[in-house]
Amino acid sequence: MMKTFLTLGLFLLISVSSFAQNESEEPKEFKNSIRYNISTPSILGIENIILGYERVLGKNRSFTVALGLNNLPFLNVGSDLTGDSGVKLIGDGKNSGFHFSGDYRFYLKSENKFDAPRGVYIGPYYSFNSYNRGNEWALNTENFDGNVSTDLFFRINSIGGELGYQFKLGKRFLLDFTMFGPGLAFYKTGIGLDTDLSEEDELLLLEKINEILSERIPGFNNVVSGEGIERIGTTNTTSFGYRFLINVAYRF
Repeated sequence: MMKTFLTLGLFLLISVSSFAQNESEEPKEFKNSIRYNISTPSILGIENIILGYERVLGKNRSFTVALGLNNLPFLNVGSDLTGDSGVKLIGDGKNSGFHFSGDYRFYLKSENKFDAPRGVYIGPYYSFNSYNRGNEWALNTENFDGNVSTDLFFRINSIGGELGYQFKLGKRFLLDFTMFGPGLAFYKTGIGLDTDLSEEDELLLLEKINEILSERIPGFNNVVSGEGIERIGTTNTTSFGYRFLINVAYRF
């Protein structure tokens, strides 16, 4: 999925670049833009709605902020990926989350024909993402036969630097590609149970959860270390982060 999405982004980038090169005049100046993130819904689902705002501070500087709702992809109810494992996902529960991010942009004078918010930009960024997902499982083992509810959460703080290009699509519309955004990501992950299980049954359930999440969530194996979520409770990890975004914007 990620490779397909990157290919689509590259195609749009080349197409819009050709369009933008034909422009020669800058119309009336607009210092404000409202933005809609189209990349996150493409990866995690249309339930993810993230809106943003960009304010031009000068000929070559601006800042952006974004707020929105996050949802993890629905898991496959009835999934039993390991055959007769004794664990089956039977229901999706609550699904909620929150997004906040911001960056400070420097539009490069040496690379850009027009003033901000058009052209190549670099700058620092920060983002925070929170996800909560509830699920119900049927567990049938030597020690337990019944249903178990789980509450899974992720908290992700990311900081780094970015490189991007913003194109003008008409008098008031923009298409913004944040193409390269390496940084550090600080993950807090956890899972809770509503039922006391033996250590053996907990490991069996966690194995199933990790297996399904790795299939449904892009980059899940980069979020958690080792074999995935390895215990009931909370885990903190730090790893390499990456920022790739596509936004459409309306200027005013």
